Amino acid sequence: MTPGPSPESFAARPLDFESLRAVLERHAPSSLGQRALRELCPRAYEDARAALERTRETIELARAGRTPNFGGLCDPLPGLAHARQAGRPLEDENLVKLVGFFESSERLAEWLCSLEGLPALSALGKRIPEFDVLLERLRATLDEQGRVRESASPALARLRKQEAEVGAELERTLRAILGRPDVRNVLSDPNPVRRGGRAVLAIKAKSAMRIHGIVHDRSQTGETVFVEPREVVALGNRHSEIVSDERREVERILAELTREFLRHEHEIARACAALAELELAQIGALWALETRGRVPLLPREKGAAEGMLLRSARHPLLLEQQRLGRLQEVVPIDLRLGGDFDVLIITGPNTGGKTLALKTAGLFALCTRMGLPFPCDQGSTCPLYDGIVADIGDEQEISQSLSTFSSHLKRIREGLERATNATLVLLDELGSGTDPDEGAALSEALLEILLARKSPTLVSTHIGKLKEFAFRHPRAENACVEFDAQSLSPCYHLTVGMPGESGALVIARRLGLPAAIVDRAKERLVRRDEELTQLMADMRDARTQAERARGAAESRLEDAERMREEAVATRLALEQKGELLEAEAQQSIEERVRNATRVLERARALVDQLPAAQRSAMQQTLAELEAELSGSALSSRRAEFLDSLKKGSFVYVPRYKQRLAVQKVDRAARELTVQLGSMRMRLAFDEVSAWEGR
Repeated sequence: MTPGPSPESFAARPLDFESLRAVLERHAPSSLGQRALRELCPRAYEDARAALERTRETIELARAGRTPNFGGLCDPLPGLAHARQAGRPLEDENLVKLVGFFESSERLAEWLCSLEGLPALSALGKRIPEFDVLLERLRATLDEQGRVRESASPALARLRKQEAEVGAELERTLRAILGRPDVRNVLSDPNPVRRGGRAVLAIKAKSAMRIHGIVHDRSQTGETVFVEPREVVALGNRHSEIVSDERREVERILAELTREFLRHEHEIARACAALAELELAQIGALWALETRGRVPLLPREKGAAEGMLLRSARHPLLLEQQRLGRLQEVVPIDLRLGGDFDVLIITGPNTGGKTLALKTAGLFALCTRMGLPFPCDQGSTCPLYDGIVADIGDEQEISQSLSTFSSHLKRIREGLERATNATLVLLDELGSGTDPDEGAALSEALLEILLARKSPTLVSTHIGKLKEFAFRHPRAENACVEFDAQSLSPCYHLTVGMPGESGALVIARRLGLPAAIVDRAKERLVRRDEELTQLMADMRDARTQAERARGAAESRLEDAERMREEAVATRLALEQKGELLEAEAQQSIEERVRNATRVLERARALVDQLPAAQRSAMQQTLAELEAELSGSALSSRRAEFLDSLKKGSFVYVPRYKQRLAVQKVDRAARELTVQLGSMRMRLAFDEVSAWEGR
């Protein structure tokens, strides 16, 4: 995968992506997927497109109930890295994990390559190397518990045999000692025990002098001593030597095995990278099903908008709060940017959802660049921006003794240095923290620069003068967030085409501020220009009507597209039904031809028993019958099927009534090898079919 932009260049921290990463981790199938998710960053352009397509295909499979089997999959790279850096053999646990990794890698590669009509996932399967040789080496060396088999080397087999023989002799000798009356009377435990790898007897401390031997340990209470009788010391020494030799031989075998794996570390890393992409696609698919999400369209794709278009988008972290029962409802957001206008100025009261709109749009763009889906409706579109500039929140640079206003300016200045026509700019509470007139002037100058650069920009503000900015610049537009003045609660609904009101006086009255104060404030509220105010109101009404007309047109287009999709689905269903009927007919014909061929072979076996005069005529008749069978339309279809067979293909085996994966094709012998459970078996071409029995 080509290295992509840094998370910092996409404002991952202010957009709370780390919190979303924690949400996604619930769906990671294995440690490999968890690491891939932890390391996930904005992708390079083509990598992002490919990842989005893989996620889209995986969502289709998940909705159809077809999910990959990640059983046994793990992340082998940390263990290999540790073995390489420490210069030590892989431990039993890591070797068992490698067995599971190789087995699951082979299974998932075959599954991916068998997918039809899903090119992005199929291509992923071709990126996974084969590990047949390494897997066979592992299986030949280790048993199911990860213990080195004695057949791993002649020396190990000899040592294990010697260990068993000496151990048995040691056990017999100890049992004989235990059977002596003088020993039995001083025992704390009637059975031999082990201390420091030596076989010993548990003797009552007060009687320890009655047993001649070596004291290896005492109990915590001091009432028992552990004595190795003098009669077994030599045997114990011999047994310890054999155990040490065995341990060294096992370490030698494991070191050799580890070196072999490290020689193939690059191929293992390639498989990990491909399987990690599959896991990321699966994580995205499961999350999309949970949140009714989807992969956004990219501009210039069929049905896509020209710029960013959010349809019924729900902020993922609010959905998580709803899932946990901490939030009753998440109101969807509709937002567009980059088609008719490059700058959208969002106004309205505090807590009305302005910041939420900016964060939702920013996280939408970040997820798209990472190849992830997003909780939104069909038709939602997101360009692959080259970065995100975000000045969101009132965070102060305390360490630099910067005020809130200075902190905003610092982030804006740094953002301007890299803003292009493909950079999404998010400016929250623009112009706040200073004199309103100066803040407005500075904000207008900034927005003019962004308009000149054609940088797609979302702005939230309380400065009323910026509402006029959108009326004076054709590539700028107003939007407002709605607020319920009766309940004093935000509606979180964004309307493009009209500026919002702060509603300060209405809120003050509703909150019980003395009426005289509110009335006096209303008298002092100066409208600079009544004609300008009326003009803005007229334009707002016109824009509102245009937005309504636009929404109605989009609804009609959606209805038409839905009808088209239903027609396509009906046609596909009919085609599938026709293919099913054809498959059933072909399967029946194929079975009949196989039966006829078997009858033909039995007839040939009887020809030699006929008189010579009749034998020739019968042979000619059988040859004509065979020619008729081989010349049928069925045979040409079957020839195409047999020619297409390769490793990873699936065939139907009537004998077992199962579809099995092909492991090897031998065209010269007209045989193939298939996998049935844990067994591999060879079958003749005549024993397999393209058509599954019904």
